[in-house]
Amino acid sequence: MDMPLDRRTELLNSIVDALLTHGAAEMSLRPLAERVGTSARLLIYHFGSKEQLLASAMAEVRLRIQTSLGAYAAQVRPKTLRDLVMMVWDWAVQPANQPYFRLLFEVDGLTLFDRVHVSQAAGRAHSAAWIALIERAADRLPAEGPVFQVHSTLILAALTGLLQEFLSTGDLDRTTAAMSALIDMIAQAPKGSKS
Repeated sequence: MDMPLDRRTELLNSIVDALLTHGAAEMSLRPLAERVGTSARLLIYHFGSKEQLLASAMAEVRLRIQTSLGAYAAQVRPKTLRDLVMMVWDWAVQPANQPYFRLLFEVDGLTLFDRVHVSQAAGRAHSAAWIALIERAADRLPAEGPVFQVHSTLILAALTGLLQEFLSTGDLDRTTAAMSALIDMIAQAPKGSKS
């Protein structure tokens, strides 16, 4: 009975592609079902609820980001904290990757106004996944890793804020300079200070 799982995976990929193209602001099940070639009833069958569908879609977006970023890191092979964070930044601002962040920011904004419901537990899990990714990367930098780990929340917040600023303004030079300046400050931070 592999068919439902295969169909669910196929639907999930189509849903993510539709959300990346059309956004989540008007995410009603019927129009979404039409876009992915199914019915609202079958979306509920496969995902349980609109909220679970959105949570599954956001998990798939994070997985796609992690897979793509991992492949990029394997090519670049950053050796320092600066190289690593700037590699993530350079990857994130590439036109092919921008839709992922536009969608993540849109869902965050809709959640703040309760236009879509994502539980606080899901929000914490989302944040924890990014912090864990940063901390795993830090493990590969023995000289700078400890500084990187204690500042993982600051790095995540800076990446998020500067990406949003870049996507809103298109000012790549200014936002890249700000990211670079932050990494310089973190590199100079005392070893025990946590942010």
